[in-house]
Amino acid sequence: MKERLTHLLKKWPPFYNLVARIYANLRPYLIAERIVGTRAREREWATRRDRKGNDWNNKRYPGKNEWVLSYWDSRNHSHRPFLTERIADFSPISSILEIGCNCGPNLYMIAQKFPGIKIQGIDINPLAIQKGKELFAAAGISNVKLSVGKADELSQFPDNSFDVVFTDAVLIYIGRDKIQGIIKEMVRVARKGLILVEQHICKPNNKANHSLGIRPYGLWQRDYVALLKQFVPEAQIGITKITEDMWADPQWQETGAIIEARLPKTANLGKKVLT
Repeated sequence: MKERLTHLLKKWPPFYNLVARIYANLRPYLIAERIVGTRAREREWATRRDRKGNDWNNKRYPGKNEWVLSYWDSRNHSHRPFLTERIADFSPISSILEIGCNCGPNLYMIAQKFPGIKIQGIDINPLAIQKGKELFAAAGISNVKLSVGKADELSQFPDNSFDVVFTDAVLIYIGRDKIQGIIKEMVRVARKGLILVEQHICKPNNKANHSLGIRPYGLWQRDYVALLKQFVPEAQIGITKITEDMWADPQWQETGAIIEARLPKTANLGKKVLT
């Protein structure tokens, strides 16, 4: 029934977009987010367990742990090689941190590329971390360390702990109340630079503070150049648009980007412009 209704509404794109926008923002945790901020999304992600279905529409794992295992099954998703190559651009690299790693699908691919370096991931969901540890052990990968942690609580890491710090579709869940603090902490613990695979506003207007973000369809989009230049020289920020061969999802093709920020002590990256 839902599929038939969606197909019918898509015949009138403006009406469909309006309905989709309203529907997306009626989810309970999004309503709660308007009251308590990012904490509502943190609770929602931290408590995901054995819910029906998964986030990737990929191979189904019957029974327990389907949601987590769907992430592991996505480790060969088409955008991950592009992300790995962007990280390789910062070579030589001795350490990498992913914030919001789930069970580690990105880190699995990165470990293949960099088998001898220190790789660490944190995630707010204890089940994802537990299962990730089991999966890496079963795969015989010993240089990946996973731990439970929040994006805005990186105090366990000293300054300049990792060559590269990155996120992949994580800051889309971080609201205006926490985003600046999280970026500041990422800059603090990184030696060479940051990489963000997120939804970027390339043509901001004057109606809102786009560095802090807008949330039209339940996910936060923001002007990452405007946000990052508070912490990194603008000339050191590069933007690469997500393309169809990276990610088949239309929304990621529309607003998705790989944002790179080289810290001042590294060589000039040069600014790439979205086209």
